[in-house]
Amino acid sequence: REDDGAHAPGTEEEKVLARRALRVWIPLIAMFGALMITSMLLFKGLKNLDLGLSDTQYAIIIAVISAVVWYVVRRYARRFRSSEVSRATYILFSWMQVVTASGFAFSHGSNDIANAIGLKNMTIGEGAIPVPTVAMAAFGVALIAGLWFIGREVIATVGTHLAEMSPAAGFTAELAAAIVVMLASSLGLPVSSTHILVGAILGIGLVNRNANWRLMKPIALAWLITVPAAGLCAALAFVLFNAVF
Repeated sequence: REDDGAHAPGTEEEKVLARRALRVWIPLIAMFGALMITSMLLFKGLKNLDLGLSDTQYAIIIAVISAVVWYVVRRYARRFRSSEVSRATYILFSWMQVVTASGFAFSHGSNDIANAIGLKNMTIGEGAIPVPTVAMAAFGVALIAGLWFIGREVIATVGTHLAEMSPAAGFTAELAAAIVVMLASSLGLPVSSTHILVGAILGIGLVNRNANWRLMKPIALAWLITVPAAGLCAALAFVLFNAVF
């Protein structure tokens, strides 16, 4: 938990814990986040570009980036005194949350577009035909349009109304959600990134005892309605197109 830095550790034990948090735990947490997000970008993103790098070379890149992040965060954290642990935590996690938000956005794109187009390939009989590029572009535009028109309301609901969030809590929720979505994508499982992120935020709300369960009721109802409603719309559209064409 962070505040504005007004609470300073008083006892010697609190000072030791604060110093350990600044110099040990926060750099390690940052290193873990860098390791996870770099792995996502390399093994799920850049590996598709066929750069000619082996798994060992990818592992070396991940290790180097993680070590650099650990060193930079540790050096920066050492600038703060033990009495400023709350302020340091707020500042450091504010920057780190930008990276985890980018990682979650990457994992979101790697899975949700696949959901919209029925995974990457549509199977017909024993063979598979690739989805046309124009169709993939259209679904990408549709996703961006949805974010453009209702993204602000969704961000406000998920980011502030479900539970009281701090930069450290946001970092935790985004990193956890990104890892789960990316694992699902690697396994070929279509999942909802928004549902996973909401679950991560509710988990933090449970720990902090500030989850807004009243708001969760209409969200859960929407989850139950959207799947059969989408199926019904698709069935009606299929019948209509068959009748016309």
